[in-house]
Amino acid sequence: MDENLLLRVVMIEVGLLVGALIILFGNAGWLAFAAWRQRAPLAHAALVIRAALEGREPDRDNLAEVARLPTSAQVRVLVDLGASLDGAKKRRLATVADTLGLLDKAERWCSSRRWGTRLRGVRLFTLVGGGSAIVPRLFDDPHPEVRAQAAQWTGDHPSPSSVERLLTMLSDPEMRCRFTVEDSLMRVGRSAAEPLLLYLERGGRPEALEVAAGIADARFLPAALEYCRSPDARTRALAAALAGSIGGTKATEALADLLRDPDSEVRAAAAKGLGKLGHWPAAGALAECLRDSAWDVRLAAGLALRGLGAPGTLLLKRALADSDRFARDMAQQVLDLPDGRQPDGMRRRARSQAARKTVPA
Repeated sequence: MDENLLLRVVMIEVGLLVGALIILFGNAGWLAFAAWRQRAPLAHAALVIRAALEGREPDRDNLAEVARLPTSAQVRVLVDLGASLDGAKKRRLATVADTLGLLDKAERWCSSRRWGTRLRGVRLFTLVGGGSAIVPRLFDDPHPEVRAQAAQWTGDHPSPSSVERLLTMLSDPEMRCRFTVEDSLMRVGRSAAEPLLLYLERGGRPEALEVAAGIADARFLPAALEYCRSPDARTRALAAALAGSIGGTKATEALADLLRDPDSEVRAAAAKGLGKLGHWPAAGALAECLRDSAWDVRLAAGLALRGLGAPGTLLLKRALADSDRFARDMAQQVLDLPDGRQPDGMRRRARSQAARKTVPA
């Protein structure tokens, strides 16, 4: 009796396994067949749309055939063709998408009650263009994924009002949104300099200093110097990075002062800035930082000295005989580098220390 029961259980399990395999391979076969069936229509659609992107008027019947394809297939063709487009061809891509009715669909999706559908709509606008009438409304969307996608869209479709709105999103409670906003502002580049400068002058969020450092416009220097005196250490560190990206006498003076800051993150940022600017008169002060109690400061000072050329290398060699073992060790590590770059171990340690200093939202 027990043997018969065991046999039945085994047969049931085998049957379930066979059924699962049939479903799995059947689904894979169906997908392969569907892809094969779509190959020719997709190739034809690509030819029709490519003609439109080149400025040639597509045949209406051919364009109607493209419009009858599934929405996912139309989007796939447009994305494949538009991956490397810019300028006039990028604008034509949006025109073709509008002709196919895709932009109307994207606008309806953006108004959906479901956040996943809204996200789909913004992504479509991001890929093919358009959306200036609806996407900016989603900066205040309750779901962070949608807000982040709207910020990414703005990086490719900047306007004075959208850039200003992006700046207010630097205080978004979700870290992913703030990171996307910073990336979008950097992609906008110098077009964002004026509203970013006004934002900093009004005492905006310190994250804006990181964006400003990526743009490195000389107009940011007064704001950088002001933020270097902030009571917040993280703000001073970001301001030091900004000053180091701009340069000038006032910037190097401020960075030299920050080498004596009570916070190690600020001292490290100041050392990096002086090294980036190649300010050799600060070589002596940087050599003193090789004795700093914080490893990231010693590393930044050592790499900065290495980047100064002969004066810095001379001080590093002198540090090999320093009475401070920290200075000797860092000088040896930096001098052993073939081109002044950080080896993997040093990079990992620097990233680890930086991660521990990151304040969660």
